[in-house]
Amino acid sequence: MILTRPLRKPFWILSSFVKKQKKVILTAAGLGFFIFIFTQRLLPLIPKPSPQIKIGLVGSYSLNSLPSSISQTISRGLTKIDGSNQVKPDIAESWEILEENTLLRFYLKPDVLWNDDTLLVSSDIKYEIPNVEIRYPNPKVIEFKLKEPFSPLLTLLAQPIFKDNSVSAGSYTIKKVQYKGSYLKSLELVGKQDKLSYRFYPSNQAAWLGFKLGEVDQLRNLIINPLSDNWQKKVDLIESVNQQQYLAIIFNNKDPQLSVKPLRQALAYATKNKSPNSQSRALTPISPLSWAYNSHVKPYEYNQSQAKDLYNKFEEEASVSGKLKISLGTSQSFLALAETIANDWKEVLPVEVEVKIINTIENDYQALLIAQEIPLDPDQHALWHSTQNSNISHYSDLQIDKLLEDGRKEANQTKRLEIYRDFQRFIVEDSPAIFLSHPTTYTISRK
Repeated sequence: MILTRPLRKPFWILSSFVKKQKKVILTAAGLGFFIFIFTQRLLPLIPKPSPQIKIGLVGSYSLNSLPSSISQTISRGLTKIDGSNQVKPDIAESWEILEENTLLRFYLKPDVLWNDDTLLVSSDIKYEIPNVEIRYPNPKVIEFKLKEPFSPLLTLLAQPIFKDNSVSAGSYTIKKVQYKGSYLKSLELVGKQDKLSYRFYPSNQAAWLGFKLGEVDQLRNLIINPLSDNWQKKVDLIESVNQQQYLAIIFNNKDPQLSVKPLRQALAYATKNKSPNSQSRALTPISPLSWAYNSHVKPYEYNQSQAKDLYNKFEEEASVSGKLKISLGTSQSFLALAETIANDWKEVLPVEVEVKIINTIENDYQALLIAQEIPLDPDQHALWHSTQNSNISHYSDLQIDKLLEDGRKEANQTKRLEIYRDFQRFIVEDSPAIFLSHPTTYTISRK
């Protein structure tokens, strides 16, 4: 090859360099070839770090009271609840109810594994249920002996089960749990494909701050939409109606004035905008998703004349005159709605309404605007029976007490349906609370 004069010198320099550094060049070429083969063939075989999904929720929870969306992710129960709140088999293949509804015998599916790949047997299953004796006749049978019939037990047994408090029968294992006081602060789950990290916040405002600070990448089931115009473009927003929760004005039925039924009914008729639309309207304390729901109850549509007539009746029964003072307590999240309702009442009735933000429920409160979780089972003994401390309305009615007692003892679903239809009809008529709406909730995710 003939080189022109300008190219001769660079060529001689390059040839001299190659001759002197031949070993280094060959070694580097071999190493480069090895790296290429390693990258193409071996790297895909090396386990990759599992993606982590960081989720924030508002609420105070323990491991035994987690939302079903989390508990069913972690593990499985003997039973599970379908979309209409019907009880279906899960780990249990079938069951039978014996000895006058005081013995429940469950037959386990034969091939269920814990997620440590050991076979699940009946003696692994530990539920802590007061006044219930648990028996293990054989590895595939578990029995629950009750002192008296308790039909909601089938729903309670949808709670996820664990072996040694961490090994689950689902796709995830609990890796880490942090508490703040007696409630969960965070919960980390590890699955074969990903990791789920849940963080729990005391309020919508705290959750939104945590999202902005990067503590979580998704917020689920917010009751208020915190997004400004600037944030609308940065995140994905999904709206949905939560039919397992209702907004309601709960009255203190021991209050001297609000213990009088016509006043409670007058306030119900004077409440103009109970719900943003008909789809989210809450008519009863039982979810529309439930098999026990009764839509044929008094709706208390806005009616000024009806409200005034009932208020006049209240004045006669309670021997009061002049403007009545009512205190309506609520949280920051529902303050605007509470003020709207207060204005509704004042427009129609001779009342003065003080709206205030509260952090705790005092014994002498008058009215509360709150959100209430609806139990999956139609049993509402804890919320409305006169003997229960959790009955914050202090409502007491012999007929309602009897229906609630009968409903939790009856195993036949057709008979239970009739009981709970009557329960809803009578309690709505008596108005210990004004049921407003099923709240719209918001899920916010980073794009």
